[in-house]
Amino acid sequence: PRKRLDVGTWGVMGVGMGSAIAASVETGLPVLAVEGDSAFGFSGMEVETICRYNLPICIVIFNNNGIYRGVDTDPTGRDPGTTVFVKEARYDKMMEAFGGVGAHVTTPDELKRAVDEAMNSGKPTLINAVIDPEAGTESGNIGNLNPTSTVSKKKA
Repeated sequence: PRKRLDVGTWGVMGVGMGSAIAASVETGLPVLAVEGDSAFGFSGMEVETICRYNLPICIVIFNNNGIYRGVDTDPTGRDPGTTVFVKEARYDKMMEAFGGVGAHVTTPDELKRAVDEAMNSGKPTLINAVIDPEAGTESGNIGNLNPTSTVSKKKA
């Protein structure tokens, strides 16, 4: 209790880095930030802040090469699709560029070892955890939660 910050299933993407920095500064304890590659894209340059202040933050990026899946195509026929990122991006190299520790992992065992090492080291660490871009699905479709216009209701 009171040790986890989460914007929720339908939360705002990109707030993880700021939350991790705040938690680390406030507590002085190691922090684990778990992000998708898309969310990381919104505020990923905060790795410079993390390294500049030598904060004990471990960032895990689940990298599937895209916003939903890294295999989407543009319906207009232009490719790559706007939701597709650079294939096999090495986010771990960004952390290394600022003096932190970068790790590139492709299996659950490698991920566990890298997280354990990072949390025990207290060093700024970014783990680029490569996952299958075709696995899983989008977290959901929330269009049904959108409010309905009163104008539309009157026409019906």
